[in-house]
Amino acid sequence: MYLTILHFKEMFCIINRTFSIGLLQPPQNYKSFFMAPSTVEQLESAEKIIYGDKQINVSSNGKNVYVISDLHLAAGCNSDSNYDGTENFFADGAFARFINHVINQSAGTPSLLVINGDFIDFLRIVNIPAKGPDMDIWQQVLQDVGLSKTIAELNESITKKEEEYGLKTDHYKSVWKLLVCAKGHKKIFESLALWLAQGNDLVVVKGNHDLEWYWRPVRDYLRVLLAKRIESGNNITMTSALNEIVIPQLTFIDDKLIIDNKIYVEHGHCYENFTVVDGNAVLEKTTELNLPVGSFFNRYLINKIELAYPHIDDVRPRQKILPLLLQERFPLAVKLLFNYVPFAFRIIPKKQYKYAFRYLFQFLLIIALPLVITIIIIYKDLAQIRSITSSSLFRTVFNTIKNLAFLSLSYFLGRLMSMLQLSAPMSLFKNASDVFENMSTIQFVTFGHTHDPEQRNYKNSDRRYFNTGTWMPVFATDAGEVRGDKIYSFLYLPYNNLNGETPCLMRWNDDALRTEELILIDRK
Repeated sequence: MYLTILHFKEMFCIINRTFSIGLLQPPQNYKSFFMAPSTVEQLESAEKIIYGDKQINVSSNGKNVYVISDLHLAAGCNSDSNYDGTENFFADGAFARFINHVINQSAGTPSLLVINGDFIDFLRIVNIPAKGPDMDIWQQVLQDVGLSKTIAELNESITKKEEEYGLKTDHYKSVWKLLVCAKGHKKIFESLALWLAQGNDLVVVKGNHDLEWYWRPVRDYLRVLLAKRIESGNNITMTSALNEIVIPQLTFIDDKLIIDNKIYVEHGHCYENFTVVDGNAVLEKTTELNLPVGSFFNRYLINKIELAYPHIDDVRPRQKILPLLLQERFPLAVKLLFNYVPFAFRIIPKKQYKYAFRYLFQFLLIIALPLVITIIIIYKDLAQIRSITSSSLFRTVFNTIKNLAFLSLSYFLGRLMSMLQLSAPMSLFKNASDVFENMSTIQFVTFGHTHDPEQRNYKNSDRRYFNTGTWMPVFATDAGEVRGDKIYSFLYLPYNNLNGETPCLMRWNDDALRTEELILIDRK
């Protein structure tokens, strides 16, 4: 067991606090313990923000603000010291050095770090607990956050579909995914524990790849993880670390965060039909999350592609993905069309078909149409071979090969799709402009989601929009982009300069062990 009985009591207080504010109804399987009133009061004063509110206003209390986004941590390093194809984050060491640098530069002055969405990529964690030790560990971890499941219940809960595509989004299955992530990305969680132990604050904003923060047990397990790491590295008990450090200094935001009435923070996935949640957070009459249509494509399509062709989802611009896949892995593209795409559309809710159809249309037009044309022509030519002389065989074979040129239609049709802009939005500046229009006190707006770092002034004023990009590798097919210099990006907003020097995007130069301005080029 990870926690003593005393630790279970402390965790119950966290859960009891949630029930007292009416966010959830207490399930029957939470443990009940007698708690001293002082501990209850301590937890109640620590958690002031109710998760689920659409807009949270907080004060920085004079802290410098750092904003990063889109880490997309998946299962991390496996037992072979390698990474699965669905992993997109390989900067554990760089991130740890960045955190150490900021702590040292702050010279004891607390700061605020905001991870603005897609911190954990629950969609890409497809590891299934094996029978035996894994099940014991899973059961113990669930007990840490007050969930009671027998080994038999855990074994029986995993379906054949989950064995192939990964666990679904029930809260106890999402806790397992977070456990897998923490095991494969130890340095990340050790760095965040150090960040909190040094007196700094941490805010985690929900994105479309980590919708599982909706579940209170998942958030509680992150608290437990960080408290345990603080305990192991400091002369402090896990109970004290949880109550005195983690709970007061770690905040989860469901939607929008406003700091000092000047800084607006939002992930940005709600502005894209493919990634916005349509309806309630939980599917009716189920214990699963209501995922956007894009999450289905990630779970049932992209994950399968990346196991054979890693990083395909990191290609920018996005509309170049299909032509690149056709060029490099044409059989995989065909398999994708005839196997995975129909399956994905069978499991997508019908109300989301109108958004999903345009993406199916791309596959049909780019892959199926040229393929069908080529097969028909080759079939006709092969039929002629049976009735021709050897002298004309070369000519017929040549014509057959020539007909393969019809596959080049894939490239031109792909370009057509690009021209029609049937792809994810490249910029969220328009949405930031709406924020500026509607909220006069906001001076800075920052989004993530697109993985493209961006900074622009609003109407030639000193009000600025930022997109913090990503810490994942990005592979640009455009020769005019130098994407190697665009990763490890972050936004730094020093408290004492909010009305002085113009802030700009920064990047962590891991080779030089320093922060520096991010180089961006305006295009006309």
